[in-house]
Amino acid sequence: MIISFFPILVVDVIGSVLMVVIALFCLYKARILRAIDPDNAVFLYMLWIATGFTVFSVSRSFGHILRQFLILTSNSETWSSISSFSGSVNTVSFMLVGLITLFFNQSWNINEKILSGRKRLEDTHIKLVDLNQTLEHKVIERTERMTSSEHKSRRIFEQSLDTIVVIDETFNIAEINPAGVALTGYKKEEMLQKKMGLKDFLSQSSEWDRIRSILETHEYILNDETDFLRADNSQVRVLITGGVDYGAFGCGKTFHFIIKNINDKKQMEQQIAQADKLAALGELSAGVAHEINNPLGIILGFTQLMLKEESGFEEDLKTIEKHVKNCKTVVSDLLSFSRKGSLVKSRVDVTKVVYDVIKFLANHTDFRNVEIRMALSEEESLIILGNEQELAQVVINLIINARHAVDKKGIIEVLTEKNDKQQILILVKDNGTGIRKKYFSRIFDPFFTTKPAGQGTGLGLSVGYGIIRRHGGDITVRNRKEKGAAFIISLPIVSPDAPEDDLV
Repeated sequence: MIISFFPILVVDVIGSVLMVVIALFCLYKARILRAIDPDNAVFLYMLWIATGFTVFSVSRSFGHILRQFLILTSNSETWSSISSFSGSVNTVSFMLVGLITLFFNQSWNINEKILSGRKRLEDTHIKLVDLNQTLEHKVIERTERMTSSEHKSRRIFEQSLDTIVVIDETFNIAEINPAGVALTGYKKEEMLQKKMGLKDFLSQSSEWDRIRSILETHEYILNDETDFLRADNSQVRVLITGGVDYGAFGCGKTFHFIIKNINDKKQMEQQIAQADKLAALGELSAGVAHEINNPLGIILGFTQLMLKEESGFEEDLKTIEKHVKNCKTVVSDLLSFSRKGSLVKSRVDVTKVVYDVIKFLANHTDFRNVEIRMALSEEESLIILGNEQELAQVVINLIINARHAVDKKGIIEVLTEKNDKQQILILVKDNGTGIRKKYFSRIFDPFFTTKPAGQGTGLGLSVGYGIIRRHGGDITVRNRKEKGAAFIISLPIVSPDAPEDDLV
């Protein structure tokens, strides 16, 4: 009986051991798959099944081996007492596998939903990443455009030849470009530190009240002309255009102005008007002078003949002679003012002409108490194409006018130099009373004079202006900052090496 049972025993034991080994191997593989993809529900199910079958196989194999051992050792009663426990373990293990299989479908559905949600999350994440990259690209692109726009705006602001100024709601300067610094003559830091405003640059305080009233009424001002007072107290004519900017939400309003310097334009307009007026007066003066000159010559001639005879009216005749000579002087000045000048010109050394004039006048009794200071250019010859006698006449007239301004006691400065515009400048300065502002527009008009009656004909500056204009130059006047006035003659320079034929 024992011999015939042995093969069955061997097969039972070996089968039990193999079942445990196979179950453990399956459990091992399931754990590996689970480790590779922890979120995979199939792998989780396989791990649970492998675990349940491993418990079942271990319980069943241990029960079989124990049963055979107890039977071989004649302890069948012992097996009968513990077989129920082994069966319970097997049943529980098999129930566990059954429950796992039963609930797998629900777990699978939940896993499918989780995976579907995960897929949607991943898709959403990809879209968000793509959108984020797109937004970053757009932000970078827009930042570059804004930077480029800001750079262009800053370049326009900084390099504009017109003044651009930003004023805050308290009417103080918030920003001003380099052209504005050059126009006003103040440093930018000084303007910001002192909280200066547009009102501080206007020559008249009433102008600011007028401009502010326009801004408050219309919120803009267009091409308004006014005078600016620079840091050196000189005035310049400007054209103002500006308006209100309320800015972005939460920002205070500001005022933006563009201020154009039209001083040169105004001076040119005045010069053109002056030239037209002088041209008309010149033609009129020439006719009047010729008509008056002949009767004056006859009167003077008969007066001088009568003086040669003793008639008892010598004093009266001398008075007539004196006033007739004065009239002839006026007529002579009128003819000088109206004549067109010689077409033949030559090289004239400006420095030499000015030096000779000063040397001549210094010996005059009217200049004994007047100090004449010279600062004549010695670097190179200052050559112009013109008439030496006419140029000397202009310089003499200016120096005599300066002597009248200092009231026979003061300082007269005469300078010659060359500027960067290839022009020769002759400056005649004095420390006298200066020129009143209301006279500036009339100072070169014929017969206009501020001297007392009998001390001037009012033709000196007019004649000088005509001479300088015929020489292709210009003559201007300004009051000095410290005291007195300054006349500036500008003439086109001629190269000393220029051929003689080119000068005519």
